[in-house]
Amino acid sequence: MSTRTYQCPCCGGPLSYSGASGKLECASCGNSFDPETMDEMAAQGEKDSISFAAPSETYSAGDAGKMQSYICKNCGAELVTDENTTATECAYCGSPIVLEGRIEGGVKPEKVVPFKVSKEQAEKIFTNYFQGRKLLPNVFLDSRNRIKEMRKLYVPYWLFGCTASGDMTFEAQKRHISRQGDYEVIRTEYYMVRRAGRLRFEDIPVDGSAKIDNRITESLEPYDMREAVPFQPAVLSGAMADNADVDAAECEGRAAQRVAESTAQAIASTVRGYDTVSVRSRNVVSSDGRVTPALMPVWMINTEKVENGQKNVYTFAINGQTSELTCDVPYDKGKATKWFLGVFAGCFVVIFGLLELIARLGVFG
Repeated sequence: MSTRTYQCPCCGGPLSYSGASGKLECASCGNSFDPETMDEMAAQGEKDSISFAAPSETYSAGDAGKMQSYICKNCGAELVTDENTTATECAYCGSPIVLEGRIEGGVKPEKVVPFKVSKEQAEKIFTNYFQGRKLLPNVFLDSRNRIKEMRKLYVPYWLFGCTASGDMTFEAQKRHISRQGDYEVIRTEYYMVRRAGRLRFEDIPVDGSAKIDNRITESLEPYDMREAVPFQPAVLSGAMADNADVDAAECEGRAAQRVAESTAQAIASTVRGYDTVSVRSRNVVSSDGRVTPALMPVWMINTEKVENGQKNVYTFAINGQTSELTCDVPYDKGKATKWFLGVFAGCFVVIFGLLELIARLGVFG
């Protein structure tokens, strides 16, 4: 046999049913509530329901005839390029490939953000990256950083959009402090606050390539989708495009989380004027959810360094539209420790000097 206890949403005290009023009453703070209201509140919680309609349009026969595809036998990457390319390198591992097959299947991209950063500009961005970065390992500072491989790649993305409707309740408090003789009196007011709102989300990007670390692609964002153009095979001329190997359904969770959290934060920001606020329940649902397949421009650069007699390859990625650069080069832990200790010592000297000055002013004042 199951039992249910009711607690006051204002002060947390136990509620008991009053036959006289027909309500649940709190002996601690004196508030009363309809039983139906308390049952509804008990059923509330964090219940988000966000979904997106996945695209299904595949490449037409005309598009497929103008493109070629291949799977790299070395790393397994599946990429496509224009019909005129007969030999190239894998955009990920650099292995030489002869293109033979025509593209078949696959979800057709709807949008493409064109390259604005030229190869020469990308090379300069790469070179300038190392200037003034004293925490990099010495191997990057004591010798020239040569580009081992540089490839022009369109990375597949899923762009999620929807209308999100949020309904949230909050427990809030206001505290009033006053003095009565020798006593400090604290009076606390308890509130149940409800807010609801609707937001529209457009083009939330989630990369659809398993071969690129999500931390790299997220570091390259954002892209300006206002400059996107409709897909056509000609945009691949001189570049390659990665076929999405992570479908939209697998990426949906990351987009849904961003929608739910952003909606909740926007609604919570409207609850003002209280000393403390906590979320009691949250319900975010979506409508008109849609996924748009797109291609984003990225320059992939590899550089090779010999460290302790061993060759290590490091990857750099440059946003082909905004020139933002990210990489997997680690910082030098020894240098970072020395830098921190130096900053700490400098701050200590400044604080000590200020305390001594204050002491002197106190003496001579």
